[in-house]
Amino acid sequence: MHPVTSSPTDALSSPMRRALELAWEAFCSGSFPVGAVIVDAAGNVVAEGRNRMGESDAPPGRLRGTGIAHAEVDALSQLRFGDYAGHVLHTTLEPCLMCRSAITMAHVGTVRYLAADALCDGLHRIPELNGHASRRYPTMHRVHHDEAPIAARFASVLPMAVLLLFGPEGDTASHYREHASIEAAMAERLVAEQLWPDRALDLDGAIESLLPILEA
Repeated sequence: MHPVTSSPTDALSSPMRRALELAWEAFCSGSFPVGAVIVDAAGNVVAEGRNRMGESDAPPGRLRGTGIAHAEVDALSQLRFGDYAGHVLHTTLEPCLMCRSAITMAHVGTVRYLAADALCDGLHRIPELNGHASRRYPTMHRVHHDEAPIAARFASVLPMAVLLLFGPEGDTASHYREHASIEAAMAERLVAEQLWPDRALDLDGAIESLLPILEA
């Protein structure tokens, strides 16, 4: 019997919940809603990052206003050159090709992601390319869907809705409709009915406001 929780995020680990808070912060700041947190082998947070693609300002030395200002890259850029095999990067959305490459080059050993991304289908074969790729490629773990299903859908549907808003008939939208039809339908409803969560809300309030969509 599963314990009763008061929030869709209660079952998340502390680093993953923080990553989701950062994703919401990114959305509220006009950027793509993805967040990332890196912890060391003892579980201590050593870096935090979020997407800043839609922003003109950022902390010193951090990317902003560019297509490569992804959450994982933002977090990784704070690590000095070294070996981070014992570190874990927690991210709200499955890392794209660029971010997987950055994680590999930063020598971070493990990635945990909350929501799968259909655009990443097939990227698990990167280690098969050659020995160099396989030696440093991180171990990838998705948070089990049953642990935090509503939080995972929030992490998937909100960024998908942003993409559908700006490119409803593009290749990306078509891919999502074909390969992630349930989440795509939720995202399309969010856009069509203008059910965007109020940016004045905190993370839990934002998720609660989308429950009619996420629980459908």
